[in-house]
Parts: sequence; C-alpha cells; structure tokens
Amino acid sequence: MKQRVMAAVLTAAIALGATAPALADGAASTRNIVLFGTAAALLITNYEHKLRARRAEHMETARRQSAYRDWYYHKFGYYPTNDQFVKWYVQTYGVRPS
Repeated sequence: MKQRVMAAVLTAAIALGATAPALADGAASTRNIVLFGTAAALLITNYEHKLRARRAEHMETARRQSAYRDWYYHKFGYYPTNDQFVKWYVQTYGVRPS
C-alpha cells in the first residue's frame, strides 16, 4: 500500500513539474539558468579551493613527518613510532597531524 501511495505522489509531482516550465516566460527561464549557472560556478570554485588547501596541508604534514623521521633516525639510529611523531607534532605545531 505504501509503495502505491509513493508511486501516486511521484507521478503527480512529475506531472505538475512538467507543466510548470511551459507556463514560464522566456526572460524568467533565462534568468534562472544564468543565476543557477553562476551559483554553481561559485560553489565549484569554492570547493576546488578548499580541496587544494586540504591537499596542500596533507602534503606539508607528510613532508614534516618525513623530515622528522629522517632526523630522528640519524640521531637515534631507529625510526620513531607513530605515537612519538604525534607527540612531537603536537608539541611543535600545537595541532594534531591530519
């Protein structure tokens, strides 16, 4: 029964949605397309910017970890454990490595 009600609701939504574009005038439709395109471009640009920043942060953390592990190996003759690295990173930079 539940599936039939959902099917009826979806059918009604599709039918009403199909008639709405036919009632719109050309200017409103064009304006909506331009506004949607601009909003999408801004959102994509913002997402890409944040993604690049996050990747740069991960690369910097990996570089720091590699440098510390090399220094530690040359000083003590063995590589530090992950816990030792996290402790050093928090003491040095004040945040946990990501």
